[in-house]
This record gives sequence, C-alpha cells and structure tokens, in this order.
Amino acid sequence: MLDAFGLFTPKRRLSLLKMAIIGGFVCSLPITAYLTSKSNLFPILLILAGVAPIGIFLLLRHIELGLVAMLFAGVFVRFRLPTGTASEIVMSLLLCGGLGGLWLMHMVMVEKHIKLKPAPINFPLLAFMVTVFVSLAWNQVYRDALVQNIGSPFVAVISAAVIVLLPGTLLLISNLITDERWLQAIVWIFLAEGAVSLIISLIVDLGIGPTSSIRQLVWYNGFLWINSQGIFHLWYVAFALAFVSFNRRLHPAWKVALLVYVAGWIYWGFFLRTSWLSGWVPTFATGAVIAFFRSKKVFIILLVLLVVAGSYYAQTALDAESKESGGTRLAAYAVNWRITGKHLLLGTGPAGYASYYMTYFPMEGMASHSNYIDIISQTGIVGSFFLLWFFAAHLWNSFKVRRRLENRGDFAECLSVAVIAGTIGCLVAMALGDWLFPFTYTQGIVGFDSAMFNWFFMGLLWALRHSLDSKASPAHDLPTEQGATA
Repeated sequence: MLDAFGLFTPKRRLSLLKMAIIGGFVCSLPITAYLTSKSNLFPILLILAGVAPIGIFLLLRHIELGLVAMLFAGVFVRFRLPTGTASEIVMSLLLCGGLGGLWLMHMVMVEKHIKLKPAPINFPLLAFMVTVFVSLAWNQVYRDALVQNIGSPFVAVISAAVIVLLPGTLLLISNLITDERWLQAIVWIFLAEGAVSLIISLIVDLGIGPTSSIRQLVWYNGFLWINSQGIFHLWYVAFALAFVSFNRRLHPAWKVALLVYVAGWIYWGFFLRTSWLSGWVPTFATGAVIAFFRSKKVFIILLVLLVVAGSYYAQTALDAESKESGGTRLAAYAVNWRITGKHLLLGTGPAGYASYYMTYFPMEGMASHSNYIDIISQTGIVGSFFLLWFFAAHLWNSFKVRRRLENRGDFAECLSVAVIAGTIGCLVAMALGDWLFPFTYTQGIVGFDSAMFNWFFMGLLWALRHSLDSKASPAHDLPTEQGATA
C-alpha cells in the first residue's frame, strides 16, 4: 500500500538509505560522547571496531560524508586524545587530518598526480601553510639562547599542525564537494545543529526547567554535550538571514521560523552577553553586510537602530568592558611588540612568543586576544602577507561569484551572500580574539572545534564556484587561472 505512493521506487529507496545511514550516524554521536565521558574506552573501542569498516567503505564511496562528520564532531563529540599537556586533540582535528590523508592517497595512487582545482586562493594559502613550518624550523634553530620551551617540547609542532589544518579544511571543502546538493545538506544540517544548541543554551541561561540536568548535558561530559563556544552563531545568523532575504523559493513559514531563529541567537549573543564584544560585534557586522546586499534603505535603517541601541549599552556594560578589556588589549599589544619587533621576518614560530614572555617578563606577558597580532608574532610579516593576500583574493572572487548569481533567488545566491558576510564577520572577529587560529595557551588545541567552522564555510563558496564552472565548461577549467600542482 505504501508503495502506491511511490515511496519505495528505486530512486527513493536510495535516498531513504542515505538518510538512514546519516541519521544513524547522527544518533550515534551523542552516545559516543556519553560513553567516552565515562573514561571507559572499552565500549567506544567496541563501537569503533564494528563501525570503522562501514565508515571506511562509505568514505571511499562518498568522502563528503566525512566532511559532514566534521560538522557533527565539532558540536557533539567531546572525546579527546591526551597530548601530555593541558590541551587535548579533538575529533574534528583527527577527522580533518584523516580526510586530508585519504584525499592525498587518492591523488597519488589513483590519479597519479597531486593537483588542486584552479583557484586564485591556492597559492597564498599554500604559501602561508609552508611559512608556518618554515617559521617553526627557523625558530628552533635561531631561538634566543636564554629562551626555553614551556610545556611539552611538542607544543610548537602541534600548534603548527593546528594552524595548517585549519586552512587545510577550506581546501578539503573546495576540492572534495562537487555536487550542490551536498552544499545544501551541509548548510541545513548546520542550521539544525544551531536550533538544538540555541534551545538548550536558552533553557540554561533563562533558568527554565531542571537547569542542573540541562547544565550537565551542555557543559559536563554527559549524554549530549553541546559545544557552544566560539562564534558559531555568526554563521547561524549569516545563513538564516541570507535565506530569508534572498531565497524566493523558500516557503514563507520557513522564513518566519528562520527570523525567530535569528532573533533567538541575537538575544543569546547580545542581550545575554553584552560585554562579550568579540562574540556579538562580528555577528552584527555579518548581519549588516547581508542587509546592505538586500537593500541600502534597510541597511541605513538598521544602522540607525544599532547606533541608538548601542548608545544605551555603551553607558552600561560596554563601558565597563571597554575599561577592563580595551585597556588590557592595548597593554597586551605593547608587550607583544617587545618580542615581535625583534623577530619581524618569520616571527617566533607557532606558540613561540609565550616562551619569550616566560623568560624575559613573566609578570607582564598577556595573550594578545587578536589573530592579527598572533599571526605576525608567530609567522612574521611573511606569514601575515600571505594570509592577507588569501583574504583579499577570497573576498574579491566571492564578490565576483555573487554578481554571477545575482537575482537568481535560489540556494546558490544565498550561499554566496552568506559566505561574503560571514568572511567579513571573521575579519572583524580576528581583531577581537583568536577565533580563526586558536592560540595554544588560551583556547588550546580544543579551539580547533570552533575555528574549523569558519574555514569550513568559507570553503563552501569555492565548492560552489567550482560547481558553477563545471556546469559552464564541463571538461575544462577556467582558462585565465591555473591550478596549484605539485
């Protein structure tokens, strides 16, 4: 009888099978987190022994599933590997490295050459990644004689790996996703994760219901430990607002739901956390960019409202934050320059300036809480140059994709707008914290979970661009650009 409705046609059976596999995987993640939180590795090893062969088989057929797994791991999987230090290796980092290894093996063993899809960001991004390791080696050889490593001798190596794997995430996304349907699945899965996170976070913040139990779920090694750190909400707001503003094919009911979704995250990030400048300022910048694309009049009205609303908070919580954090930041920059100014070319290496702090002025050293300061301090003007080159190329070409898709009113146009707005939000966030490159002695390696999402979603734009190019010219790359080949 059910088959009369066409539910079990061959095409639908395949779709249902894929949904069942993905759904089963999603359900297994909280259970995995729960089991591993009990410090008993036997159950998790048993699960891995049974699931690993199936997972490897699926990855070999659909490596995109590994990218989806990174999304879930960043939010739900709290199992970490010890490193001998206070920091631990998170599963999203292992997945990123593992997928990168599979991709490299496929290129070497199957395609017989290593080649990236043509893109103007390839060279500056690869050059930055190489500079990180050059800086690591340089500063091991030419480190000041009095300076000693703090913590494990492998801290600098692990820090370098984290810094390199983050932009590596962008390359994975841009090169491995070839079908726009995967892009749609990834974005909607991420928005669904945000809905779960928002509901639980608001219940805890507002003290609704059994808060002690909810707190255990969110912040303790419990059954569903939601990762609400970082600037996830920037991307939640970016995608939701872009869909509401530009997707003419979206049902009005969905648009209303997404507006409520955006309002919830603004309430969570601004009204409940007003003093957290590095959290809500980048999100507001992201929303302003989307408003600018949608309507200049809406943008001006929004700007006026933000100024009026901001003036009130500037007299209360923001004023206190400015006195406490603003002055501290300036002092941290001045202290950092005392080291960076003497190592301008290649910096002090990954996590390197912390050792200089502890050697020369341990009572004055402070984390910079700025990725711009951290990058120039760790990789010098060489690394900073390539990183800024990447962002300039990324934004310029993102605008070109946006113009190419203008007035289509579909998912592709929404994605292009969301990524441009989110990237600008990330550039703002980099000035206020270590949100794109977590510093070892502040967020630690676990910060990869949060930072990974920024690179992940910037990579979606390039996957979309490659998809559009392949439709326009299926057998050839764009003639004006060259791929990065090794």
